[in-house]
Amino acid sequence: MSQKSEIIILGNGGAACHCVISARENGFEGSIRMISNADEVAFNPMLGPYYLKGKIAWENCFPFGEDFYERYGVIRHFGSPVTKLDAVNRMVTCDDGDRFVYDRCLVATGANPTFPFVPGLAESNKAFPVRSSDSIRKLHNAMQGANKLVILGASLVGIKLAEIMKAKNPSAEILLVDVTNQVMPRGAHPISADYLRKYFEQKGISVLLGCSLEGLEDEGNTICCFFPESLIHKADFIAVCTGIRSNIDFINRDQVDTDLGILIDRNSATNCEGLYAAGDCSQGFNPLSGKQEWLGTWGNACYQGRVAGAVMAGKQLSFLGNPPQHVSPFFDWTYVQIGDACREGNGIRVETSGDPFKGSFQLLVFEGNRLIGANLINDPGSIAPLKKAIIQQRSGALDLVPDLITRPPHSHHQSFTHNSL
Repeated sequence: MSQKSEIIILGNGGAACHCVISARENGFEGSIRMISNADEVAFNPMLGPYYLKGKIAWENCFPFGEDFYERYGVIRHFGSPVTKLDAVNRMVTCDDGDRFVYDRCLVATGANPTFPFVPGLAESNKAFPVRSSDSIRKLHNAMQGANKLVILGASLVGIKLAEIMKAKNPSAEILLVDVTNQVMPRGAHPISADYLRKYFEQKGISVLLGCSLEGLEDEGNTICCFFPESLIHKADFIAVCTGIRSNIDFINRDQVDTDLGILIDRNSATNCEGLYAAGDCSQGFNPLSGKQEWLGTWGNACYQGRVAGAVMAGKQLSFLGNPPQHVSPFFDWTYVQIGDACREGNGIRVETSGDPFKGSFQLLVFEGNRLIGANLINDPGSIAPLKKAIIQQRSGALDLVPDLITRPPHSHHQSFTHNSL
């Protein structure tokens, strides 16, 4: 027998929690049910590396707190993943057999780490992704006393993990491996990436690019990694940082428009009435390209969730998207990527200045005369003016009420009750 909720939220991350906050702040007093496979309070995976580095305490990786659900009147259905969403009949089915009918539903199920098809990788007890709270804790435990580490994937997370491990244990042997020919292929221009590679090699980290892992085997307390040309490398464990994939296997693609994620408009709405999506499981509008793309930042996910909550509460609100931005310290350097610094094709122009080994470095990417992306090294003072220039030169404007941009997530602490709680 199915149960009825006015709003159902699938997921328990930043987008999901900000949807709750926004719905309540915009006057929604009905029932909100949150369904998640995780049986814990909301975890921010972006804070995992800071915990591994010792910069924040473990409890600070859970930014909304234990009392969030009671304070905002949320009915929790945790520990059972969604197996089916029927957008036509507005029904959600969970793994435990429970079914829920909704008026409005937000899909905010995030993304799962991808494991490349490598014999022995998925079965290994010494291969750890870097995503969930459970995997972060396992990785933290594995790092204690480890002297040899293989990092599969030279992504932003991968090279950050290499820096963390080297800072904790300067004598550690670290091998950073990627199938592409540069580090950080999704955000760094090849010129910037080459500076970063050289810098990491100076710090004693081995970087192996254009190379794939062919197999691995657990051997007692170590793991044996097999690379091309009979290269064998033994390590204490392997960290898998090869990307993520939207968690939407339960979606009926004959009903809901999808690509790599669920396609949404500027109101976080899908093509199905009453169904919304936000965060890493969705593809919203990239303000730089004008296309529906996976945006992949915590900030964009939270904005999309807040818009969905307001719209489901009956308000008119839209979000045009923010240019992707990442700021990360690597040893003594500060690296920044803003917008799209990897764009290629006709009309693309790249301008560089400086040398990070002598001071600061700046790389700007233009499409025609329009600034669309930047990589900075040791130049934090340029972040604000460059981001402002990228935003001002895109078509349209950030159509959000000021509060949505400036208000901290816990600025309201009122409680909500409902007779179904």
